[in-house]
Amino acid sequence: MKALFRGIESRVPRETKQLLRRWWLTVVGTLVGGLLAVPLIIAAVAKPESKASGTVFRWERARQRRYFGLEFEVATAPRSFFLISALVTAAAFVAVSYMLIASVLMILGAIIQLFVGGFAIISFILWTTHQPALQVGLLYGLANTVGAVVLAEATRWLQRKIDEQFFDVQQPRTAEARISELLTTRAGVVLAIDEERRRIERDIHDGVQQNAVSLSMLIARARRAEEPERVAALLDDAFAQSRRLIDEMREVAWRTYPAALDEHGLKTALEPVIRNSPVPVEVLELSETRPPRPVEAAVYFVIREALTNVVKHAEASSATLSVTTVFDSKRRALAKVEVSDNGCGGASEEGGGLKGLSRRVAALDGTLTIRSPIGGGTRIEAEIPYA
Repeated sequence: MKALFRGIESRVPRETKQLLRRWWLTVVGTLVGGLLAVPLIIAAVAKPESKASGTVFRWERARQRRYFGLEFEVATAPRSFFLISALVTAAAFVAVSYMLIASVLMILGAIIQLFVGGFAIISFILWTTHQPALQVGLLYGLANTVGAVVLAEATRWLQRKIDEQFFDVQQPRTAEARISELLTTRAGVVLAIDEERRRIERDIHDGVQQNAVSLSMLIARARRAEEPERVAALLDDAFAQSRRLIDEMREVAWRTYPAALDEHGLKTALEPVIRNSPVPVEVLELSETRPPRPVEAAVYFVIREALTNVVKHAEASSATLSVTTVFDSKRRALAKVEVSDNGCGGASEEGGGLKGLSRRVAALDGTLTIRSPIGGGTRIEAEIPYA
């Protein structure tokens, strides 16, 4: 066998040997270059908080310290500059993504060169020695076909993985739409806060303030009265007025934010709303899972405002409500609220109360849907993500 190889080697021209050496060095160089990018591949596939990403960070930190004398920490963007940071990071991710594709293709290219280039050079050697043209041609074609298929599939796989990791930041139009949506939502939240402030002011002016003035006048009249019976009667009236004032203040505070919501949860907070509703309300389902506090508050106000509209505008004889926990296509948990009535329908989304609800839900990245055909009742649905 050794004699056979020596015989073949002796018949190989010097130019062919140089070609073999260059081919081998190209394969090794390409493979090494691709392997050096493995940390970047790990960083792309792994989650930022994963152990693999932490290892890559420590490697890079040690390399910077050793070769450049640099020390750095993980930079955390202030929340006020979150959007700017996200846009800058998006541009960096786009560049890194294509670097990762190139690095993996370098490794695959080295492997393909190892086979395809080797077949090509070996075929040239065999052609100059034994000339088995048909066999060499078939092997060369097979190697090229396999290499092309492997390269295409690897490229598609890697691009899909990177898209899954950084899909949002690699779509400029999506990012622009998201920024526009956030700006609109912020403006809506400001308007909702102003409307809520005006509502509280009206409640205080029309209810609490009137009762307080009436109480003050009763006490003043009692102080000026001379007959004991008259004084006693006025004080009784003042006492009754003070009770009404306390009840009115509790009602205003409850409409602003019920303390029972934080202390006991949604079910307890909804009990007086349902009990005091002039229209009978049937609770179809009420999830026992407590969502985060902002979500729970939004759910409460959606139900309360929807039932208020049922009483004021729907001319309905009954209503139903349900609160459930569902999951979207990304496996995110959402609080789903449904309030329906059998009233006259025709509810407008531009109405003050429903518009404020829509803004409140949108501030939590949720959606509010209103279906209210004339004569067909009203159905209000809200979906609010837990996080």
